Amino acid sequence: MRIFGADLRELAVASGTGTIVALDARGAVANVAFVGDLPALARELHTQTSGEPFLLAVDVPVAVGPALGKARRVDGWVRRRLGVRLKTAKPDGTPYVSGSELITALAMAGHPCLPFPDRDRRQSGLAEIHPELVAKALLWESSTAATARELPDREAILRALSVPAYRDVRPGRASWGERYASLDAAVRAVSGSDGFDFRAALGELERARSDEAVAKAASLFDATLIAGCARRYLEEPERCAFLGLRESGYVVLPADAFVRRVALREAARATGHASLFPRESLASRLTPHASLRPSALLDMPGQAQRIEAVFESQPRYEFDNLDEMMWWKHCRHLAGPELPVDGLHEIVVRLDGGADDATMSLRLVRSRHKTLSFRFEPPTAWRPRVPPRDGKTYPFRVLRATFDAVG
Repeated sequence: MRIFGADLRELAVASGTGTIVALDARGAVANVAFVGDLPALARELHTQTSGEPFLLAVDVPVAVGPALGKARRVDGWVRRRLGVRLKTAKPDGTPYVSGSELITALAMAGHPCLPFPDRDRRQSGLAEIHPELVAKALLWESSTAATARELPDREAILRALSVPAYRDVRPGRASWGERYASLDAAVRAVSGSDGFDFRAALGELERARSDEAVAKAASLFDATLIAGCARRYLEEPERCAFLGLRESGYVVLPADAFVRRVALREAARATGHASLFPRESLASRLTPHASLRPSALLDMPGQAQRIEAVFESQPRYEFDNLDEMMWWKHCRHLAGPELPVDGLHEIVVRLDGGADDATMSLRLVRSRHKTLSFRFEPPTAWRPRVPPRDGKTYPFRVLRATFDAVG
């Protein structure tokens, strides 16, 4: 799958300029193109992809839900949890190119695509990725606070961490020298990030001799940040976060375990044992990824049936080890199919990262607590690998899951 990053905030339907960066198989910048409108963008993708599926990551809203023009929930989450105010319109108030306009232009050029990334790499898709959010996440990864687990309020440090402002620097008042220095500081701040190739942006900055040239270098820097994050999301989903919903608005960002914990935090939801999947619905959800079979020999009419799902495409999650139980509200989906929680009774998992974890399977059994949680069963098998309440984050794969389903 070809990976592209595009800075389209200055692009309008009929005017403006956008920057497209194409990555090679190793993640290096292979090609840079500048386009003036959506048809030119579609033609450029057609030329570079030659019919191959692609992922086009952009810095404009892709999914906005039914309330067009209103603030999305994901924008509020990013502002409150990560301290980043995403730009949803141009400084003069006019909207950016929308996801629907992008999809229409690409479809008319013979490139129908999804409004979200296809993790199976079979269909072309879009991904909403904002460069200011990527730059902040990369700056966090190299910060002292990222590894200093004993700091009293790391969330406050994460929110306060700032990237040098390199675009819209005092609009109309900043000199060429100030703009140049701000962009140079921003690029240098993240230049050591793993998987990001800023050589093209640095070369463009070295040649800049005017405000327009510095703006062009800044756009190239943004497109490179976007493309690098898109590649990481496909190659290493455990180092990223998908925040929001595909239908009503989402963003993708680089994220370590702590950033995922902050960004994906949700209010606790009471999930009682009475909430069961209808058998047909459970089958339709899991059949593409798992084989299902009843656990009991006989199906008793009027009673819930216990069904075991053995996963061929294994769901990947992580949990924060904060208690004697594993609380689902402290779990986050990393990759693979999402696990339905209605009627979920037991999970057989394999931890990632340990010496014997490649072959050792462990059980998680549903607790009696009203809020969805699981017991480490038996505790003697878990404790050598997950010490109680150590506060660390543990990734795992779901091998099998048992559900209570109704007919």
